[in-house]
Amino acid sequence: MKHLRTAPTETGFFETYAKLAKSITLSGVFAQVVSALTEIGGIFAASYSALLPVFPELALPIAAAVALIGTAVLELGLRVLMPYSVDAVLYRRFSGLHLVITIVTWGLTVVLLTASGLLSFQNSKTIVAEYSPEAEQITTTQADSIYQAVTARHSATWQADSALIAGQYAAQITAATTAGAGKVEAAKRELSNIYNKEKRTGQSYATQKDRARQLIADREAEAAEKIAGLQAAQATATEEARQRYREGIAKAEAEHGAATGEIKETNQAATTDRAATVAAYGLGLGWFTIVCLLIFSAAVILERIHAKGSGITEKVELSQYDLNPAAWVEAWQAFRDRVQYNVRSRIQAFAERTPPPPVPTPAAELYDPTQLANLAATLKIELEREAEDADVIYLPRKRRMIGFKHERTERRTLETSEGSTHESKAEKGEVSRAIKGTPTGTHETPELRQLKQRLKDYKKRLGKHQQKAKAQERTKGEATRRTLEAIENNRHWVEHYTALLNQAKAAAKGRKQ
Repeated sequence: MKHLRTAPTETGFFETYAKLAKSITLSGVFAQVVSALTEIGGIFAASYSALLPVFPELALPIAAAVALIGTAVLELGLRVLMPYSVDAVLYRRFSGLHLVITIVTWGLTVVLLTASGLLSFQNSKTIVAEYSPEAEQITTTQADSIYQAVTARHSATWQADSALIAGQYAAQITAATTAGAGKVEAAKRELSNIYNKEKRTGQSYATQKDRARQLIADREAEAAEKIAGLQAAQATATEEARQRYREGIAKAEAEHGAATGEIKETNQAATTDRAATVAAYGLGLGWFTIVCLLIFSAAVILERIHAKGSGITEKVELSQYDLNPAAWVEAWQAFRDRVQYNVRSRIQAFAERTPPPPVPTPAAELYDPTQLANLAATLKIELEREAEDADVIYLPRKRRMIGFKHERTERRTLETSEGSTHESKAEKGEVSRAIKGTPTGTHETPELRQLKQRLKDYKKRLGKHQQKAKAQERTKGEATRRTLEAIENNRHWVEHYTALLNQAKAAAKGRKQ
């Protein structure tokens, strides 16, 4: 399909605004490019952020495809719908089916213009933030390194001082303990000598022994006092070293906090300046996209006015391809025809190789129960059986009618004739009572006899297979699969013929009534 434009008929109007129309058309194209660039970035960012948690590996290509398709729908839709909306006003297409198309095109044009303007305006800040350089951030690496070095030095000093103090006082305590133990041992030896002297001389030296015991206690007290003094001095020295360590750490923390605080303030100021710049430029870009959208609308309007004023109209040139079905439709039809040809040719070849059907077997007897509904039969007491007669049913001579008291009759006949109306009501009543009083099975139809025989056969088969299964369970522990399948199959047929027999009996009872 080709879209052709006719030559201008109003050449004066055309020449007057030809340059303007050309320039404004280029401006409209430029405005659409700017609008598309601002739209595609925002759609991509929104799609990517939404798809990343769900499809992390496919988020990028899917978001790109969504952005391209969404932008194409907006901009190409405006490029197609906007001229029709303007032409609807210029050519006053407000009646008949033109009115319907005008309403739809105007509605879609407003929707697309609104969506394009909102997306472009809102995405402007995002685009500026994305492409603007990040605020320069000063790291605290140097201050952190200094702080770690100072704290490490103070920790090493504290460990060395505490170890030195512990070693020095440990030696002094050991020496004091040894000296005190020697003095106590000497005092104890003096007391022992006094005991020995008492034994040699036989005299009592109680006063000397008391003084010796007191001397031992004094020596022990002196040793304990000296050791306690050394331990107190060790604790004091250790506490002084710890206090120096704490002061050094506190000073290092204060210096580190001051240094990092200055860095944080500098970084915060840089971030604030960048945010203000992004907001200002983003707002400016947003309003620029709105201006571009207005330029595009004005370009389309002026272009269509110039075409109408110049007498330029559009003609459509059709080709046979525009009228034919789509290429993919014809391709599918060709593929379908080829498949149909291959399949059906094989079926035909198979049918040609198939021999004719065999000669049919003799047809079995078919009984129509509906033809037996009004069948009348002759009932006779079985005194002497005459020649075989299909229309005569013989009753036993001494047959007792259950539930009825009746007089023996020599002969009761009911003439065989379908739909006969020559019997009196009294005779019909007697026959009906006789039939109802007859035990089940006396007047069975061929259909009932056949169903009962089939049911009897399948019950017999079912019992046989059940006995076989019990024997197998006694010998082998379980019945074979084939036997179980036979039981299930015969049970199915028993249920089937039981249902058919009940239906036949119900139908026969209905006909009798």
